[in-house]
Amino acid sequence: MLDPKRITLKGIGSSVPDVFFDIEHGLFYSIKMLIIKPGDTIRLFFEGDRARHYKPLKFVLFLGGLYAFLFISFSIHANGMGVYEEMFKETATGRVSGKAIDLFTAQWTSLLMLIQFPLIALVTWLVFRKRKYYYGEHFVANAYFIGEVSLFQIILFPVYYLVNGTSGVDTINLFYTLWIWCYYSYAFYDLFYFRKTTRGLVICIILVFCLILFISLITLILSPLLYYFKLTIWGS
Repeated sequence: MLDPKRITLKGIGSSVPDVFFDIEHGLFYSIKMLIIKPGDTIRLFFEGDRARHYKPLKFVLFLGGLYAFLFISFSIHANGMGVYEEMFKETATGRVSGKAIDLFTAQWTSLLMLIQFPLIALVTWLVFRKRKYYYGEHFVANAYFIGEVSLFQIILFPVYYLVNGTSGVDTINLFYTLWIWCYYSYAFYDLFYFRKTTRGLVICIILVFCLILFISLITLILSPLLYYFKLTIWGS
């Protein structure tokens, strides 16, 4: 039996062109296995069990794109003062406001996550470097994990739609954040500790909590920059 090729960034990039043009049966198999046994699924993928799975970049981009389509098309947003609305006042031109940035952030969460998950992969590569996985392999694992949690938000879309424009959106977002914390903790625990040590579980829970804070901080900085870029390129 031939040894499977190790995963590199160059190899990952080769799957980009057909992301949106090839929906295959492997999508549903990957979704099922990543919810039941995320760590085992990723390890087997690294060992060569790849034919049955949806490719990692296709997985995260397809689900992220579906999420973005739904939430932007229906302008899903909360009601009340948001983070940026409290921070910024209207500019003299009236083109930029904290409220507009809050709406942009809510609708483009998927894009922000896609930009940031390579940073999460870098963190896990550094924290778990003794596991001797390449950065590309951490990239793949986190692509699958972020796609899986994006799917959960897609499943919740009907509830988002029903409470759109109310504080209920913030409540669902809190619930979603707790889901991210639980799922990622379990996935990392399964992947790096084989679900065998209490110490490993505690490390994963703390790591994911720190990652959520880190990503929240990055988002706080990144959202206004992307919004200003959007205004510059496409206008309001």
